[in-house]
Amino acid sequence: MRVVEWLAGGLVVAGIVALTTAMADEPATAAKGATKAAAKPAPVKPTRIIPLVVVAPGETKTVLFSCECPVGVTRGGGLELSAMTSGEDTAPVGTTSADGDTFRHAGVTVSVPDDEEASGLDKKLRSRALVALAKRRPVVPVTVSAEPGTAPVAIDLHLVDATCSGHCHTDFTVVVEAPVEAGQ
Repeated sequence: MRVVEWLAGGLVVAGIVALTTAMADEPATAAKGATKAAAKPAPVKPTRIIPLVVVAPGETKTVLFSCECPVGVTRGGGLELSAMTSGEDTAPVGTTSADGDTFRHAGVTVSVPDDEEASGLDKKLRSRALVALAKRRPVVPVTVSAEPGTAPVAIDLHLVDATCSGHCHTDFTVVVEAPVEAGQ
């Protein structure tokens, strides 16, 4: 029995020594780790899918977007377009109209309907071709056009539907493809 008591006492002492040693080293280790973390922040890469709207020079396309925000009289600021840089809404290139519904850059024009027009188009689209979405969420047409002779370009855009209760938003990229050479 004395052997068991002696072993138990030894284990308790060894545990206390190990705990004391670990506690003494902890602040130094934590500070060292914190310094490394502060010196090199981990790069965060966004992981999302960005839709592409591809147009040829001289072409116009209407692309439909859908959101869970209401379209119509409950909307606050309405739809707004702006250019993106490094994932931020900064409008560094091109010009956006005062009401934010038309964006122009390098021969490309992108426009969204105003509040009243958006509501009417939504009703028209959902009553005809998009019956499947009729009770789920509104549909908003975005028109993209490239002037004839527009050079190949990619423009990252941000679309916001500003409502009284919050914002729905998405990003998309407009790409003007290179003209097709004769004989290709």
